[in-house]
Amino acid sequence: MKKNFNNKMIVGLVIFASLSTLSNISCTGQASNNEENKKASFNKNAPLTENDGAVVAITESTFDEKIKSGLVIVDFFATWCKPCKMESPIIEETGKELAGKSSVYKLDIDKNPSIANRYNVQSIPTIIIFKEGKAVGQFVGLTQKEDILSEVEKFSKSK
Repeated sequence: MKKNFNNKMIVGLVIFASLSTLSNISCTGQASNNEENKKASFNKNAPLTENDGAVVAITESTFDEKIKSGLVIVDFFATWCKPCKMESPIIEETGKELAGKSSVYKLDIDKNPSIANRYNVQSIPTIIIFKEGKAVGQFVGLTQKEDILSEVEKFSKSK
C-alpha cells in the first residue's frame, strides 16, 4: 500500500521529531560579530540578588569568587544560541526553586572565553554544578529543571 504524505503531515512529523529530541539540543561554534551583540534573554539591568533566587550574570572577574563556596549552578550560554534561549526560562525557574539553598549564575561564553576554555565548554548550553569551587556535575544541551534539581539534590546531601 502506497502512502501519500501532504505538506501538513510532513510538517507535523518534523515538529514531532524536533520535540522528541529536545534534551539533545545544543549549539557549537562561534558567533558572528553581528550575533554577538544581541541582548541576552534575561534582564541584565534589573536589580538582581542571589538570595531571592534570581539568576545573576557573572564574568571572568567575578567567576572564581562566586563559585568558591557552597553549591553553585552556572549556565554557560551565548546570546545567539537558540537552545540557550530555550534553556533560559528553565534556569530562571531553577534559580527561584533553589532560593536560599544555592546560587544560580549565567556566564556568556563569548564575553568570557577563558572560563569556557578552562572547563572545556564546547557545546552550549552547558550547565556546570560546583561544590566548594570544584565542578561536580555537568549537563550539555537543553536540560529540564527536574534533571538539574535532582542532580543538585544529590550533591547537597553529600558531604
